[in-house]
Amino acid sequence: MAGGRGAVVTVREWAPTTRRYVLLGTVLYIVLTAAVTYPQVRLMREGVNDVGDPLLNTWALAWVAHQLPFAPAHVFDGNIFHPEKRTLAYSETLLAPAVIGAPLLYAGAGPILVYNLLLFASFVFTGLGMALLVRELTGHAVAGLIAGTMCAFLPYRFDHYAHFQLLQMQWIPLALWALHRLLNDGRLRYGVALGLFVGAQGLTSMYNAIFLGTFLAVVGGVLLALDLGRARERWRPILASMVIAGVLVSPVVIVHARARDVVGERSRGDAIGGSAEWKNFLAAPPNSYMHARWSRSFGDAERKLFPGVMALVCAAIGLWPPWNRVRAAYVVGGLVSAQIALGLNGWLFGLLFDYVLPFRSLRVPARMGMMVSIAVVVLAGYGIARLLPHVRASWRPAAAAVLGALVLLDSWVAPLSLRRVATTAPETYADLRRDKGDPPEVSFVRRLSDPVPAVLLEFPISREDPTLMYYSTFHWQQLVNGYSGFFPLSYIELFNQTAAFPDPSTDGALLRRGVRYVTVHGEMMREGEYQRMIAAIDARPNDFRLISRRPWHGSEISLYYFFPDMKQ
Repeated sequence: MAGGRGAVVTVREWAPTTRRYVLLGTVLYIVLTAAVTYPQVRLMREGVNDVGDPLLNTWALAWVAHQLPFAPAHVFDGNIFHPEKRTLAYSETLLAPAVIGAPLLYAGAGPILVYNLLLFASFVFTGLGMALLVRELTGHAVAGLIAGTMCAFLPYRFDHYAHFQLLQMQWIPLALWALHRLLNDGRLRYGVALGLFVGAQGLTSMYNAIFLGTFLAVVGGVLLALDLGRARERWRPILASMVIAGVLVSPVVIVHARARDVVGERSRGDAIGGSAEWKNFLAAPPNSYMHARWSRSFGDAERKLFPGVMALVCAAIGLWPPWNRVRAAYVVGGLVSAQIALGLNGWLFGLLFDYVLPFRSLRVPARMGMMVSIAVVVLAGYGIARLLPHVRASWRPAAAAVLGALVLLDSWVAPLSLRRVATTAPETYADLRRDKGDPPEVSFVRRLSDPVPAVLLEFPISREDPTLMYYSTFHWQQLVNGYSGFFPLSYIELFNQTAAFPDPSTDGALLRRGVRYVTVHGEMMREGEYQRMIAAIDARPNDFRLISRRPWHGSEISLYYFFPDMKQ
């Protein structure tokens, strides 16, 4: 049988209904996530791991919710890097989690709270998806819950805690679950489910979607190659899954392809910097309690790929003969994933980079190490399912609890370092809206009757800080500023052209971009720099009109109207 349970479980085990299993797993992983990610649960409204990618992703989630209901054709035209188009596609679009989180934003939840709830949920549902997958493969419910714990709290996830898009991997075990259901059962509904899960991953993170698609092709290909008769019987649901996934992902694929005209492709030089080495599979995150010290010398940035001692031990037990086709498929899937993670330090990624277009967008092939961990956890689930039935029945609950505790200890990290972010916007932006004649309040739902947004340029111009993008979720004007995975050439040019701002020589750069408003953020500038800049602007009353000067975070923000009529 394609599920591959054969001979793993030999005695009657706890077998709850799927509904009860899902409910219990959800509650369990909520409690564990609150404990392992502490103090995140105390700072859901305002705490982020850093003010880089978390704020970029907070903006993306909010932008989709703001734009999608009434202007879906322009959802990819983010309000950054004006006048560039399709700027949402300069990084991950996060469409699926944005749609899930949108009702919370409409109900009044703050953008940071929604970001953190979706982040929290990624741990819960990654664990639940793996629990369902392992239960499906082994028939052992407890093994599923323990494997789900391994997967939810993989060391990889804590090394990428600031990368929301990479943590959104809950669709991966669900897609694998649907694959096995499809191969076992053959009903069309499982082909539909597989297509929906793969499509949802593509609408969340193209990085993870490329990894998932590759892994599915390898694992599914091995299973079908070892049972050609079944392969001929399953072509309809397999075709349905491919069509559904393709239709769902096509808007993102198209917009990323069009954005290539601006951002270009990754070079081999980019990829070599993100390629793993074999030693990286022994590297744990620096905040790992159990493994940080001994594994420090094996790690590099974004290349800490250790799956955990318990995962490896249990996987070794799961690999002990007798074998079946499923375990063989996951071994092959894990080995292929490891070879891709090696990037240009191996041989396979180079071939894919040259001949398979999506792989040219991967700056860090080492992230494919996530799929190695997925394969290891599935094999570990087999090992747990093999171990527990050999424990005396009366001791089995205690043995399962000890195994679960060891898994948690293996993945436990020091309390997360979080930074508080403002949950309200500077009053400056309400002043801007009033000056335009708009209501000072702004909704996350864009209406067709909304006024045309103004073009705003904010100083200091940065390529490292998305705070101003986050502030834009409170006003939704068009920003010339931006932060993303790619920076368009026009923004780099602006960065250089405005170095002498507010000297009149810089006016042309502002005019060409349609700038009408300028803010100067004293809280983001070095001592004395802010005073010199606003003094120079105030010395040009025929070009800049002061609208407001508001205190903010120990300094102040000045807002000016820039009127190009005087330049003629």
